[in-house]
Amino acid sequence: MIFLDNNATTRPLAEVCTAVSEGMELCWGNPSSIHSKGNQASTYMEKARGKVAKFLGVSTDSITFTSGATEANEAVLRHYLAKGYHLFSSIGEHPAITGLYQKYSPNRVHFIPYKTNRGEWNLDALKNALKSLRMGGGNQPAIIALAWANGETGVIQEIEGICELAGKFQTPILVDATQILGRTSCNFPWNSGAYFTFSGHKLHSPKGVGVLVQTRSTPEKVVIQVGGGQESGIRGGTENVPGIIGLGVACEHRRKILPEAIGFLKRLRDTFEDTLLNSVPDIRINGLESNRVPNTSNITFFGIDGMALVARLEAKNIMCSQVSACSSGSPDPSKILQAMGLSKEDSFASVRFAFGIDNEISELTPATQAIIQEVSKLRSIYG
Repeated sequence: MIFLDNNATTRPLAEVCTAVSEGMELCWGNPSSIHSKGNQASTYMEKARGKVAKFLGVSTDSITFTSGATEANEAVLRHYLAKGYHLFSSIGEHPAITGLYQKYSPNRVHFIPYKTNRGEWNLDALKNALKSLRMGGGNQPAIIALAWANGETGVIQEIEGICELAGKFQTPILVDATQILGRTSCNFPWNSGAYFTFSGHKLHSPKGVGVLVQTRSTPEKVVIQVGGGQESGIRGGTENVPGIIGLGVACEHRRKILPEAIGFLKRLRDTFEDTLLNSVPDIRINGLESNRVPNTSNITFFGIDGMALVARLEAKNIMCSQVSACSSGSPDPSKILQAMGLSKEDSFASVRFAFGIDNEISELTPATQAIIQEVSKLRSIYG
């Protein structure tokens, strides 16, 4: 199998699997218990917290373990929704960022447009929208929420500029770093007061574990759930100790190999795209003009059905996808691609390929050859 869907999930590292297995065998005690088995589980968990904090460059008391970015995102958004805040986001964001507000308070959702064809937030539009809400709406409060890197196109947002505007208008900001973490040398603006989240399974850790980062500059401390007061009172409930241990191992591994990993992913993606650009007519690489994470390639193959291509490639044991995994059951075309200027038809003709550090250069030739063959066959069918 050639797995090119690493933005949906990643295969856990061998050392992560070993650490999780050992965690289940050794650390089955409740980390809140004061006896030796509880202390053992707590010790392993705090070592993992230290590894995650070191990878991110924050203090350990900034880290709250969650079930993933969705839980962390919704906790922050629910906090501000209850206080009457408006939401500033974009039409192409993941449902984990906009879904809560769209379900419970759609009239308070404001979508910021992209720069033409680039998939990047228009910061002038954001500035004007914030100003309009404050000036014309009785100084109504708002929160900004976005993914730092888009999971479909890989386009990286200008986070420093967005955080600067958030600070100017005293607006809290939520940044989902799931698709950028470990894929580029991103400088986290920790002093901006932003909330940061990520899911571990996009970084070769187990599913069901993630992080909410709240630093000392974060405007208000968000409590996810009270429960028994675990995680410093931020997220009650017995922690997923084996998963947390696995996350710690995954973060430590990526921290040690980060420059090498970035270079390798870029080599994979660039070779892949160059081969297709030179071999397949009438294609478009979406976000090519923008700053992208180096593992993601979203390509429009004009004149075909993208889902048909995905299915035909799977028949050849090549796994890829058309849209975000959380929207893959939807018949609607990609909102992000339409916001970037593609028609509905051309959005349906687009496919996402996402590489991981466990891919191999040798996989590129059979993968690109299969894509070239299947696109040609589909175009002959669709005429």
